Amino acid sequence: MPKQFIDFGAVKAAVSFQQVLDHYGFTAQMRSTRNGDGLEGPCPIHEGTSQDTFKVTLSKNCWFCHNSSCKCGGNHLDFVAKMENCNAHEAALKIDEWFNLGLAGKADSSPQRRDGAPKSSAPSAQQQPMPRQGFNGTSSPAAESKVVEEPQEEPGENVPLSFKLENLKTDHTYFTERGLTPETVAEFGLGFCAKGTMSGRIVIPIHNKGGELVGYGGRWPGQPPEERPKYKLPMGFKKSAEVFNLDRAQMEEKGLPLIVVEGFFDVMKLWQQGFHRVVSIMGSSLSPKQEELLLEASAERSGILLMFDEDEAGRIGREKALVRLARRIFVRVVPLPQEGAQPDHLTENELHALLD
Repeated sequence: MPKQFIDFGAVKAAVSFQQVLDHYGFTAQMRSTRNGDGLEGPCPIHEGTSQDTFKVTLSKNCWFCHNSSCKCGGNHLDFVAKMENCNAHEAALKIDEWFNLGLAGKADSSPQRRDGAPKSSAPSAQQQPMPRQGFNGTSSPAAESKVVEEPQEEPGENVPLSFKLENLKTDHTYFTERGLTPETVAEFGLGFCAKGTMSGRIVIPIHNKGGELVGYGGRWPGQPPEERPKYKLPMGFKKSAEVFNLDRAQMEEKGLPLIVVEGFFDVMKLWQQGFHRVVSIMGSSLSPKQEELLLEASAERSGILLMFDEDEAGRIGREKALVRLARRIFVRVVPLPQEGAQPDHLTENELHALLD
């Protein structure tokens, strides 16, 4: 039986390496490089522990592992082939299926972009210059006209879980270290898990916008051993399909703006200080699905406040989110007071000074 045709170039043009890493849930284990165009971390192929052997160049969609166990690299097709133990053709078909590209079987090497333009007629999102924005929540129509829609995330939704983790330890010392009260721990259903795939981690229930439990995030309490990532999500969980705490936030007073942060604990600390219209996109990259969820939750309300981490990844992420969201709703960026600051590290007075 002949192989099903798939255009390798079209697949690589339609999906970025960043999206492939997000699909596997590896992005949270990696850190941004100083120039903002790279990621580095432990190699997921040979399951290494060193934090800097596996390096990704985002603008070129390429990677390389410097460890002697690997000493290999390539593009995102090569990466998927290594991860799935298959050839490049099979890897391309898998990416086509994961991201619902519809390219399999098509002989046309210039398929339509999902924004309707031929791929050959417009530069990629990495090549397109990002318009410079101030942090006052405004963007000019001229700047917006330069925006290229980012590729869509993997299709489908997270199926509600048929179980709930039980016998969680709710008085773990890590909650005190993070400044969380017993009331906040109870409100968000947090607890230390001693058994199963989340063993040794603080588990954080994740609900969809309807309040259904769809997954658990696992945070290692403190600095994890080298071989373990700080955060862990269930295999197959579609992070880009959910906005953390949206089920609670959308029930709050309609006149308040929606505060968008990066992390779970950012949400919980702001909630604890009385800012209940707060949600997290679980990272610094806003997916199209999350964009729609934020806009829906902000309809007929007072807009959106972007309060990302004050680091390179956070600044890049919030500027991209600002450009996309500001075309359809009022958006204001809330810069944090110093380099490296995170919302959950701010004092009560600092939060109120920024948000009141």
